[in-house]
Amino acid sequence: MKIQTVFLDRDGVLNEDKEDKDEYLRSEEEIIVYPFVPEAIRKLTEKGIRIFIISNQSGINRRFFDEKTVEKMFQKVITYTESTGGKITDYYYCPHLPEEECSCRKPKTGMLQKAVKEYQLSLKESIMIGDALTDYEMANNAGIPFILVRTGKGKRTEEKLKEKGAKFMVVDNLESAVSFLVKDIP
Repeated sequence: MKIQTVFLDRDGVLNEDKEDKDEYLRSEEEIIVYPFVPEAIRKLTEKGIRIFIISNQSGINRRFFDEKTVEKMFQKVITYTESTGGKITDYYYCPHLPEEECSCRKPKTGMLQKAVKEYQLSLKESIMIGDALTDYEMANNAGIPFILVRTGKGKRTEEKLKEKGAKFMVVDNLESAVSFLVKDIP
């Protein structure tokens, strides 16, 4: 399978996440990017793979933080992530609450479809890497492969997916996922 695009969840994949599912990262000071992320992003970039972050950020509509704060949080992640020469093509986030039933909140595919349209991407050459059940479900809804990382909420998600009898690939972290993806790319 030829991969041209990688979609990444943010919290739990690129940066540490709160252990409690009801807790939110609320400021750029709370963002701690995993140390292996810049090198992983560089490797993808060197192979000509476009990278997009797709993230639910309902804390905005819950009034835990505003969009300006979210933008600062993304910029901190991106600045650190690109520190070794990698490139994040773009990022998308959904500010909506689950009960708003928008088309962009994962597991729906609105953010992914927006990226596809704006950048003329092929889903046949795309993959999603995430740590949450909604990441898996979005990938499944879009018909693209999914890699689960055990960082963030990944270990709990792995158990839930096993209980469901779901088929998925699981690795320890983004670094392992990238190593798998680029191993056969010249």
